[in-house]
Amino acid sequence: MASNNDKIQFRGEAEKEATQIVDQMRLGGINISELARQGLQEKLREVLSDEEKITLHRRYKEGKLAEEVAEILLGDALEEIEREQEAFEEATELDTSGVFQQ
Repeated sequence: MASNNDKIQFRGEAEKEATQIVDQMRLGGINISELARQGLQEKLREVLSDEEKITLHRRYKEGKLAEEVAEILLGDALEEIEREQEAFEEATELDTSGVFQQ
């Protein structure tokens, strides 16, 4: 398990130079760490398949995945999955005794 002090590093000389140029152009500079964090979250969400999102949601509901991590990985999909799950559960609870098919 990774500790909170672990760093994610990659070699990206062109990316580093590009961020330095934009940082110098902006009056207050840019928060490179915040940009990297947001970009990583977006990319993590993009690469997850629907099946993986459902698996992660299940792990979250079982308490095997921290809420903060689930938010990072699923974002708005977390609420969407829960809404769909609630709607499905409500639909299965409807009284169908008076309904019959012809």
